[in-house]
Amino acid sequence: MRQQVREEKPTVFFAREVHQITLVLGKFLQKSRAETVLLVDAAGHLVARQGHTSPASEDTITALVAGTYAASQAMAQMLGAREFSSLVPCGEGRNLMILRAGDHALLAVTFTDESSDTLVRTYALDVIRRLEGLYARPDATGSPGEKIERKEFDKGIDGALDGVFG
Repeated sequence: MRQQVREEKPTVFFAREVHQITLVLGKFLQKSRAETVLLVDAAGHLVARQGHTSPASEDTITALVAGTYAASQAMAQMLGAREFSSLVPCGEGRNLMILRAGDHALLAVTFTDESSDTLVRTYALDVIRRLEGLYARPDATGSPGEKIERKEFDKGIDGALDGVFG
């Protein structure tokens, strides 16, 4: 049986949400010691980014991340899994981690071998949980969901590793 391919439409984010997402991503970079973090919707549109990226390669990267999203989503469905992540060593001590961020986006993180992939993943999972609160809008008018305050995020993410490593 042939599966029907569904075309992804861009997710709509309001200015207030993008500002909050940008704050969360910036804090993530500080805590994880990653180089770059991109939030890309399933259609390959850049939602927000923090860190160091070359503008010339940004469109290519977001398109490849969207392709990874589509392929990984199909693979996860075939295996009966909802979650997926990908860690790609890029050579010269650089790595790329891609994690599903809700139903309509991916978080792509570049980091060097100086940062632990466990550290990056732990903080990324906390960021994804917080970002999912922004995706969940209570009504069709587009009013934002959970408000993410910088102090609240700092407190929550500071204790994230304590739960993992004791």
